[in-house]
Amino acid sequence: MSDMRFDIDALFVHMTKNLGHDLSDEKEWTFTLRSANFASLQQVADDLQDEFVMQLQETVEEYDSAGKCTLGRPMLSVVKRAALSASEVKEIVKRVESIAKELGFDYEGVHCYDPVDDEEIFGWIVPADAGWRLRNMTDCGLDENAELPWSFLIQSQNLTSFKKISAELDSNDFTDRDDYDEPDENGNFATCVFVLGRNNERELDAMAERIANIADRLGGLLEGVQFYSRVQLFEVFGLDGAD
Repeated sequence: MSDMRFDIDALFVHMTKNLGHDLSDEKEWTFTLRSANFASLQQVADDLQDEFVMQLQETVEEYDSAGKCTLGRPMLSVVKRAALSASEVKEIVKRVESIAKELGFDYEGVHCYDPVDDEEIFGWIVPADAGWRLRNMTDCGLDENAELPWSFLIQSQNLTSFKKISAELDSNDFTDRDDYDEPDENGNFATCVFVLGRNNERELDAMAERIANIADRLGGLLEGVQFYSRVQLFEVFGLDGAD
């Protein structure tokens, strides 16, 4: 039987004949490289980031047949989200294999997935669920207590509450923020608070509770949490701060 991680023609036959895949539908195509040299993988990720989504893991959990977990070598996933033909997939494979051969990496083939909901991954996280995202980051190789930007979205239903919350945030030294004094389509006013945090769930929960208490007392609501700097927030949501 063909190994469809490497046999692209067999993969497309399986997808179209057995899974009913429509070639005009987008898929997430993931081409995987492994190496003990994390720095070299990082350099490749930097070189390709304008063309692909790069997912770099410093350590990878691997399980044997008995369920025993060990930490495997670093892994780089080169991801392309598009409706690709077999020939287009082969062209990407050719590039990735060439990089692997040149740098001594192992090419572990291509996998195809249904597209991930960007809103689910990149959108604002319900505060109660933010800890789960941190745990996922840790599982993907982020060191515990590693420096990490935190951002908190507060929504106010009227301008009076918005101004009171802004003043209270100032008095509590939450001065690194963007205030949006124009209502959105639902009539809400938004405040984004930026904090230089860490990969520490207890500290994150404490900070979220502190900010939520300020919002609640003054008629607002801590709507969401994310792990974005101001620049990243702009790149994801296209938001630019207002004074």
